[in-house]
Amino acid sequence: MFWGSIVKGKKGPSLFWEKEWGSINSTRYDERILSIMEQFFRDHPLSRYRFWQDNASSHRSYETKLNLLLRHIPTIQAPRYSLDLNLIEHVWNWMKNWIEEHY
Repeated sequence: MFWGSIVKGKKGPSLFWEKEWGSINSTRYDERILSIMEQFFRDHPLSRYRFWQDNASSHRSYETKLNLLLRHIPTIQAPRYSLDLNLIEHVWNWMKNWIEEHY
């Protein structure tokens, strides 16, 4: 699986989730993803960036919310079932359209 972020309309921090890491749960999400985002926010201390997540269970958990606070990662809460606000859904649609047009 690919996890990525968008910063000012460009590719931000990203990661390929390796199969040997297992499925994504709150602990693994914190270890792999939130650690990357913590470093990103440390590298941009004066930015007004906010971390936005969809409503996957590993994103909504108490453990993740606590780790976001402990890591000082500023967030924006997404409304539940807000596919139209989720940028990745638009990317999947663009990819699907491109593949249908070219193959």
